[in-house]
Amino acid sequence: MNDLLTWFGLKRHPFDKQIKTSDLFGSEPLAEAAARLDYVKQRGGTMLLTGDPGVGKTVALRRFADGLNDNLYRPIYTPLATLNRFDILRHLNQKLGLVNKGSKSALYTQIQREILESKDQRGKTVVFIIDEAQLLATGPLHELRLMTNFRMDSYEPFILIMAGQSELRRIMDFAVMEPLAQRLRMRYHMPALEQEETGGYVTHQLELAGAAEPIFAPDALAAVHEQSFGIPRRIDNTATQAMLLAMCEHKRTIDADMVLKVKTGG
Repeated sequence: MNDLLTWFGLKRHPFDKQIKTSDLFGSEPLAEAAARLDYVKQRGGTMLLTGDPGVGKTVALRRFADGLNDNLYRPIYTPLATLNRFDILRHLNQKLGLVNKGSKSALYTQIQREILESKDQRGKTVVFIIDEAQLLATGPLHELRLMTNFRMDSYEPFILIMAGQSELRRIMDFAVMEPLAQRLRMRYHMPALEQEETGGYVTHQLELAGAAEPIFAPDALAAVHEQSFGIPRRIDNTATQAMLLAMCEHKRTIDADMVLKVKTGG
């Protein structure tokens, strides 16, 4: 991979997942997600964030968490969604740094007490971010709903963000999930990038990596969008493979035919 950087005169890999949140490409879906997350941050309550795999949900959550004031918020992120009713409470209890309890009711009481004390006494709002939430069964989802009931349902001292693939949006439309669905203060389904944004995204990533001149021709950018369907993770993979192919063919400019070779196996 270092040979790839040398060939194209780059300082780092242009599609590295470790990119700083401050350097993220400002796509419309990311901006829309940020606006809705900010609304929930200000108002409290529960948010549902959905989208197809690779569309950028976790990136949006990472930028949101990075932007939280440590003096005012306590973000707790977990992708562990394959848990039963008891385990989800035990896991959140552990994430809060609390001692283990032997019963579900004791865990429930302790978690709620910690949330209230954090908000009312220490001035820090707990922010639970549950990723891959489409894997949660209805039982754990109901436990999360019950956990939001404070002071006879008149107070929202913490923030709950459930993120998952598109099927999570359909799950919330089931009649059995109506009690939780009614508690959602905000919903947002992240779409893929439009063609113009795909080109802007690839160009942005390459410029951040130190590209002095365009590497992808305009028709190549259009081909990347067509093959990736505008999904950032697929854009990354397609663009990287096209660059590797270009290096193997001793070319420094990528056209649409080269991107097509990636799709067909060249």
